[in-house]
Amino acid sequence: MEPTTSTVVEARELFLTGELTDVENLALRGVRPEIAESWRRSALHGLTPARALPRNSQGADADGRLARGADMVIVGRNAALNDLDAALTLTDNEGRLLRRWVKSARFERRLDARHVVVGASIAEESVGTCSSGIAAEVGRPVMVIGHEHYSEGALTMTTAGAPIRHPVTRKLVGTINYTCDARDTHALMLAWVQRLAMEIEEALLDASTLTQRALLDAYLKSGADARHPVVCLDDHTLITNAAAARMLGTGDQALLWEMAAKRITSPDVSPDAQTLRLESSQTVKVDVQVVEHGAKPVGALLRLTPTSPRRAAIAASDRATGLGRLHGRSPAWHDWSAQVRESAANGAPLLLWGEPGTGKTATARAIADDGMNAVVELDAALLGDRWIECLTTALSSDSLSYAILRRLDLLDRSAAVATIRLVENAAVQVIATATSFDVPQDDRELVSTLGAWPGPVLVAPPLRDRIEDLPDLLTAIAVDLCGRSPRWAGDVVQLLGRHSWPANLHSLTNAVRAILERSKGHEVTVAHLPAYLSACTTRRSLTGLENIEAHALVAALRASNGNKREAADKLGIARSTLYRKVRALGLDLTSAAF
Repeated sequence: MEPTTSTVVEARELFLTGELTDVENLALRGVRPEIAESWRRSALHGLTPARALPRNSQGADADGRLARGADMVIVGRNAALNDLDAALTLTDNEGRLLRRWVKSARFERRLDARHVVVGASIAEESVGTCSSGIAAEVGRPVMVIGHEHYSEGALTMTTAGAPIRHPVTRKLVGTINYTCDARDTHALMLAWVQRLAMEIEEALLDASTLTQRALLDAYLKSGADARHPVVCLDDHTLITNAAAARMLGTGDQALLWEMAAKRITSPDVSPDAQTLRLESSQTVKVDVQVVEHGAKPVGALLRLTPTSPRRAAIAASDRATGLGRLHGRSPAWHDWSAQVRESAANGAPLLLWGEPGTGKTATARAIADDGMNAVVELDAALLGDRWIECLTTALSSDSLSYAILRRLDLLDRSAAVATIRLVENAAVQVIATATSFDVPQDDRELVSTLGAWPGPVLVAPPLRDRIEDLPDLLTAIAVDLCGRSPRWAGDVVQLLGRHSWPANLHSLTNAVRAILERSKGHEVTVAHLPAYLSACTTRRSLTGLENIEAHALVAALRASNGNKREAADKLGIARSTLYRKVRALGLDLTSAAF
C-alpha cells in the first residue's frame, strides 16, 4: 500500500505555510477530509510540527477496568507482534497512554525517543494528527499514513486506531492503536485493530455485568409479579416488570433515578415512601431500597404503589383542579390548584403568597379569565402614587368581574391599610399577589404591611417542591418561547431536577431560553446545557463559594471546548488540581459535552 503521495506531502507543506487551509481545496490535493480537519484542530491547539510531542499526564482509568480488559484480549494477540517493528498502544478517552505492547527492541527505542510511553498523553492536543486523536474525535476507525501526521517525528510512521466504547452506555472510554513504519503499511491493519476494539468491549461487558447482575438478582428476589410494579436501576441500567413498564414515561425514569440517587448518596434520608405523579397523571408511592454489591451501593430497587388506579377518575380530577393552560402533575401542584379553585369559588378576596416566579400572577389570570369575564389588572410597582385612585375606580366598577392586584408587598403601610379597606367593600372579586421568600406568618414586615387580609391566604409551592412537573414545564415554556417542542432527553430532565431554581419559573424560563439558543434540533441533550447549569447540577448541595468555583470550572471547560489542559491554564491551576476539584465538587464531566 502506498503510504503517502507527493500531492499529500505538498498539500501538508502548503497547509503549514498558511497557503492552503480550506478542507475542500485540501481534498482536491488528495488529503482525506478527516485528516484535513485534524490538521486544522492541531493548529488551533497551538501546535507546530516540531513541538507536537507526547506530554506527561496522569489520572487515567482510575479503576483500571479498561487496562485489565485490554490485557485479557492482547495477551492472546501478543504473538502477532513477534518479528515485527510495530507496537500496540491503549489510550483512555483523554488520550493518555495506559498500555504499550512492543516486542521489537529497535522499535521500542524508537517509541521511547519520541516519549510514546505509558503515562504520556498522545491526544490530538499534544501530538496533533494521529490515529488515536482522530478515532476519539470522529468515533470510528482510522488510519494515518506517513505525511498525513502533523508531528515531524511521526512522518515515517503509520498509525491505525479504533475507538473503544463502554458496552452499556456506548460512551467513548479509549482507543486501541497499531503503530509501524510507514513502509510496512497494510490495509488489513485497520480491520485488525477494529476487531481488537470489539473484543476489548466484550471484555468490558463481562466486567460491567457484575453490577448489572447485582441489580438483576435484587429484581428477581423482589418477587415482582404482574400486579406489583417494580423497577431496579442505576444511572445506566433499567430493569422493570411489565406492570411498571406500562406506567412509566421517559421523564418518569429520570425522576425515579434521581429519587433513588438521593437515598444512595444520603443514607440518613427518611426511608418512608415518597409520592410521585407520573406523566400519565397517575400518582404512585415509591419505596426505595438500596442495592449493594460487595458492601458498595450500586443501584436501587423501587416498588411503585398506585394511589389513584383508575385513569378516568384521574382525568376527571385533573379537569376539576386544572388551571387553564398552566401545567403540572405533582401532588404539590394539584393541591395548590384545588385550593385556589375552591377558595375562588367562595367569592372571598384571595391573596396568593409565594416566592418570585412561582406562578402567582399566572394562576390569578387562569382563575379570572375564562373567556367571558371582564378583568382589570393593577400593578403596585407601576402605578406608584396613583395606586389608590386606580384601585378605587376598579373595585367600584359594575362592568368588571375580577380585579387582579399585583405585588401588594411593595405597598407602604398606609397604602396597604387603604387597600384592605377597599377590598373589603369591593363590588368585584379580588385576587391579589404578594412576593416573599417566607411563609406568611414568618414574614413580619409583609404581615405588618398588609395587616389582616379579609380572605384566604394561599402559599404557592416553589419549583423545588414540584420537580415532577419539570417535563411538562420544559415543553410548555419551549412552545411559548419559540413555538416548537423539542424532545428533552431523560438525563437532561434528571440534571435540571437537581438545580435549586432560586427564582423558580423565572429561572427555568431563562434556562430554557439559553438551552434553545444552543439547540436547534429535535432533541435537547446535556451538550446544550449552559455552563452555569452544568455547574449547579452536582450530586450534592454546594456552598456559595463552591457554587462560584464550580461555575468557573465549567465555564473554563466550555470556553476550551472540553480541553482540560487549556481550561487549567485559563484558571491558572495545574491539570491535576482541576481533576481534583471536579471530583471534590461532584461534577459529572462524563455526561457533559463542550
